[in-house]
Amino acid sequence: MDVGYLAALLGGLLALLSPCSALLLPSFFAYAFRDPVGLLARTAVFYAGLCTTLVPLGAGSAYVSGFFYGNREMLVAVAGWAIIALGAAQLLGLGVSIGPLARLQGRFSGRSGALPVFGLGAVYGLAGFCSGPILGAVLTVAATGGPLRGGVLLACYALGMALPLFLLALLWDRFDLGSKRWLRGRPLTLGRVRLHTTSLASGLLFIAIGVLFLVYDGTASMTGLPGVGALEDAAYRIQKPLAGLDGTADLIALGVLALALLGVAAARARRIRRARSADADADGDKPARAGAPTGEPEP
Repeated sequence: MDVGYLAALLGGLLALLSPCSALLLPSFFAYAFRDPVGLLARTAVFYAGLCTTLVPLGAGSAYVSGFFYGNREMLVAVAGWAIIALGAAQLLGLGVSIGPLARLQGRFSGRSGALPVFGLGAVYGLAGFCSGPILGAVLTVAATGGPLRGGVLLACYALGMALPLFLLALLWDRFDLGSKRWLRGRPLTLGRVRLHTTSLASGLLFIAIGVLFLVYDGTASMTGLPGVGALEDAAYRIQKPLAGLDGTADLIALGVLALALLGVAAARARRIRRARSADADADGDKPARAGAPTGEPEP
């Protein structure tokens, strides 16, 4: 069974209907409250963490897959307690950064503390390894001799999972929510400990995500909760026909995207020409409006 990149992307997006989506919005707000500006950069760091967990599995490494499935309980415990520890650091206002990720984030937002965001992405990837026909097809491609293609397919799957976060970040920046007074917060003193309301909210969200991860076995056991199983079944039914999308669908999608980009470029070029034409007309009318000599002799 083959599967296309478009199907992998849509499969990741539809994974939001599964229990793994329980960590999505809390993860976004956990790092949004900490630094409410430059969210696109931090979301890119989150996506990098997501790929760190998922892409090696998609690359078809028997060792990685065996380690994942054979040590799931240990990985869930380590990941859960790590997120709780990062939450405690956030709560105390401690910045935790890691070289290249901090530079990526700092280049766009001037902020540090990329490691907690990266860790959230990795944990979400571990929780989001949801069953489904598209994910099964991707892993089949990887297992049958296509590690590079399998890794790229899982990166597309991860991008589909992260797309809602990128959309939230764009809306956040579009409406300038980071400048709102209630998000800037204020200092808070508890005895000898000096905190900040934003770091407090961020840290508590981190800790809540870690606890949820530990209690529900990486969200896998959430299927027993009322209504959750129905959502997972719906996601499976929707993904099943999408799993048939192959390379032909990818070419069609690329063609549509190329036409859309050409349309945007043409519209922008037309606006630029109109603006230049209006400026030229305005410059041509200036001497007459200012009463400048027109070159004709005075009577």
